[in-house]
Amino acid sequence: MLKAGLCSVTFRNKTPQEIVEISAKAGLHSIEWGSDVHVPAGDVNIAREVKKMTEDAGLEVSSYGSYFRLGTGTDIVPFLESAKALGTDEIRVWAGGSPSAYLLPDAREALVLEAKDISHKAAYYGITISTECHAHTITDFPESQLFYMLEVNEPNFRTYWQALLQVPEDKQMHSLRTIYASGKLTNLHVYYFKTFATGREQLLLSEATDIWAERFSVFKGDDTIRHAMLEFVRGGSDESFIADAKTLVELINQANA
Repeated sequence: MLKAGLCSVTFRNKTPQEIVEISAKAGLHSIEWGSDVHVPAGDVNIAREVKKMTEDAGLEVSSYGSYFRLGTGTDIVPFLESAKALGTDEIRVWAGGSPSAYLLPDAREALVLEAKDISHKAAYYGITISTECHAHTITDFPESQLFYMLEVNEPNFRTYWQALLQVPEDKQMHSLRTIYASGKLTNLHVYYFKTFATGREQLLLSEATDIWAERFSVFKGDDTIRHAMLEFVRGGSDESFIADAKTLVELINQANA
């Protein structure tokens, strides 16, 4: 079962209360709160306040969108403390800072060992660690991403899925189906970009309803709760967000029917 959500990083210029209000107005179910602006790692008082205002609006905290990055020597504990105070059992992390193809064996092994270590620490809190499909990390392609999951081999070390902008559109469904079939998929980031030789442009989600309807069809009949969260919107405007939220809710209702 899919739930419609929002990543708070979509609106870094808004306060948590403003994000809660516009999310509720748009008919969403959940919010992934980011550690970069709205819920700084280790500040459990802010995390508790944000949890309360989210739940008071009838929404839930889907996850903690941390900017913890493997391979930087950062302590995971403040992120775990904030996630616990937020009332979520899910933290999203970044898997290093180099493309998978450029990683030498020793560097890759170090990322595997660190992932095991933070997974063990997270398990104490009852928290799942999920990497993000992202360029310039070890999880930049589905093959490398799945291999990394197998190397780490921890039950609470899992992954999000999102459309990788460096992967051709006709390969995206293969990527999603492969990650889903692994049993390691937690949540999804939702957006629509058109890529050109000279760059890319973000468009409204309504211009990709067929694409996202096909992607969401993968979850038909699956009772596992996953959050499909809008991450950035065209022009960063409230109008684009409201339009995309409406489209997302309609797509999810169709997929869950």
